[in-house]
Amino acid sequence: MRLPDTVLKTVGFLSASTTQVKYGGTGFVIATPRSDGGAFLHFVTAKHVADELGDAPFALGVNRKDGEPALIHADGVKWYFHPTEPNAVDAAACLFAPTNYAELDLQLITEHHFALKDKMPERGMGIGDEIAVVGLFTRFWGQKRLFPIVRTGNLAMLPTEKVPAKNFNPMEVYLAEGRSIGGLSGSPVFIRQTVNLMLKGEDGDDIPFAGLGQLYLLGMMHGHWELPASFTKGENGRGRQYGHFDGRPS
Repeated sequence: MRLPDTVLKTVGFLSASTTQVKYGGTGFVIATPRSDGGAFLHFVTAKHVADELGDAPFALGVNRKDGEPALIHADGVKWYFHPTEPNAVDAAACLFAPTNYAELDLQLITEHHFALKDKMPERGMGIGDEIAVVGLFTRFWGQKRLFPIVRTGNLAMLPTEKVPAKNFNPMEVYLAEGRSIGGLSGSPVFIRQTVNLMLKGEDGDDIPFAGLGQLYLLGMMHGHWELPASFTKGENGRGRQYGHFDGRPS
């Protein structure tokens, strides 16, 4: 599926604050409305990414409107985690208020874009719908401009039970089948709704027609399972690739 160019502007890359920047995770900015008509801005990433940064200074890379990359240095940032289940929710947030915000070519994600669980069926979102993960490609992120990578797949399971997860308590997650790579932790996961229309055939009967609709934020990339090597070999010895990843529901 073709994605709007604005989707590539939703993410920023995280690095420890060292003499040489080495990005290792992804995050995005959520805007929640204020009573005065403004918005609160929070930078969101995976908890395990924030845990690696700890209390140390870190750098956030985003593109500027003039096409050049901007490096935002942060020190003394307070990360907020899930208030009751911090070991079962791989999400972290901090306030986002850079002094050069007006220069940044950054697309905010608002509540309007959330794929709320109880609204998904009526909006035509469910098993089999296409998903897209936008985030960091650790092998190349660009020097004169930052380049996010897009990995695609399909929503594969909507479990009603918590799923076992490495280094976390069982988690409430969506499962997706798709292609994954290191560096996508904390990436936004978007889902494309299916729009169902009824058309009239030549004999006057109704014919169902399904098309692609809007993009919504399904959740955040947590990680992927790597199958044992014995699972990746066919009977003829040639490699077969399998994989799926999960995202935190919004």
